[in-house]
This record gives sequence, structure tokens and C-alpha cells, in this order.
Amino acid sequence: MQNESFEKAVESFMEQRIADCGMRGSDSLQEAYQQFEQALHTLKSMLTPEQAKAFVKLEDAYSLVDGETTNCYYRAGFSDAVQFLLGWGDGKWK
Repeated sequence: MQNESFEKAVESFMEQRIADCGMRGSDSLQEAYQQFEQALHTLKSMLTPEQAKAFVKLEDAYSLVDGETTNCYYRAGFSDAVQFLLGWGDGKWK
């Protein structure tokens, strides 16, 4: 039961952190996404209808990879932070 509560707390924390960072991304990250979106738009305008269908699948796959990458790194960072804090639990590194 305690493990389940902890898992729910971690999940809630991660969701909130991802949402917070998504709303307040860095300027350089926002610029990179804008450039990416512009490149996508340019490429889409050059595609045949059949290529456009394949391109939509590519966009969907990229969105999934991007979301999972974000989730993975936030979880890793959170885990590292917890381990660091627990390692210094009594004022000395364990």
C-alpha cells in the first residue's frame, strides 16, 4: 500500500512538472520548436497526397518519441534527485 501511494505521488509530481515546463519552456527551446514546425510546414507543402499520408505517420511517431523521451528524462532526473537526497540523509554521503 505504501509503495502504491508513493507511485501515485511520483506520477502526480511528474505530470505536474512536465506540465509546468511545457508552459514555461526556455526561449531557445521555443525557437527550436518553431524552426522545426516551419520546416515541417515547408516539407508538407511539397508532398504528394500519398507522401502526405506517410508524413502524418512520421509526425505521429515523432510526437510519441518526443513525449516518451521527455517522460524518461524527467523520471530519471527525479530518481537521481531522490537518490542524492537519500544519500545525504544523515549529513554524510552513504
